[in-house]
Amino acid sequence: MGESLRLDAREKRELDEIGFVLRRSVFDAAEVVAIRADCEALVARLEAEQRHAKLTAGSYTFEIQRKLGTIVKWEPDALELVQGVEPFAHLSSALRDWALDPRLVEPSKDVVGDEQIAMFTEKLNLKRAHKGGPIVLHQDFPYWSDVAKVASRVATAMIFLDDANRENGCLEAVPGSHREGLQKRRSVEGFGSLELDPEAYDTSRLVALEVPAGSVVFFGPFLVHRSAPNRTDKDRRALLYSYQPAGHPHLGELIKLLPPTERL
Repeated sequence: MGESLRLDAREKRELDEIGFVLRRSVFDAAEVVAIRADCEALVARLEAEQRHAKLTAGSYTFEIQRKLGTIVKWEPDALELVQGVEPFAHLSSALRDWALDPRLVEPSKDVVGDEQIAMFTEKLNLKRAHKGGPIVLHQDFPYWSDVAKVASRVATAMIFLDDANRENGCLEAVPGSHREGLQKRRSVEGFGSLELDPEAYDTSRLVALEVPAGSVVFFGPFLVHRSAPNRTDKDRRALLYSYQPAGHPHLGELIKLLPPTERL
């Protein structure tokens, strides 16, 4: 790692023009296997916990694990399957260490626009074989803006833990959408109002990011993106680390400050 890991001139132009930077095969096969194992160990731990009430909010089904300080997202059409976990670094030292890897941190400094950055949140997305559902069209900013003063500067590094393609629900993003401000959202109350209105958006602009496992995409909070269901016989997993300028609280701490009725 003697060479600079920061974004080069071409990547900075891509970030400015299309809103994301894709680096293929950042992590090698052995590292990907190790990260998958760390993720599956976390999921197994959470699956073994005492179950709590599940709440449907927008297009998602959540379960709050207050004792563990995390939120588990379940597949709405297959409630026995975990769809996601956020936050989780405090529950797994191994996954916390991966968040500090310079291959993620150094490029993220250029996306955040600050030399001193820290974690804002971390999320594990799981699309199990045949049953993994979609992630609806959205921008990240609306989910964070009510609790984080620097939500507009948060950068996400998404690690693809499996080969990603259209059939297994790869990330789909809209190039240039980060420059178009907040998009029209669904006219509903509650958590669902944070989702984009697909009827009011030109989804033909979406580009599928079909990449090998170990690749990483970096993007900011205004990029419009989604993912389709997994229709294959293999899992499609992704690990997302989001960074912010240093000196601001982690999302987990901010959520604790909200009244119980405003939490998921």
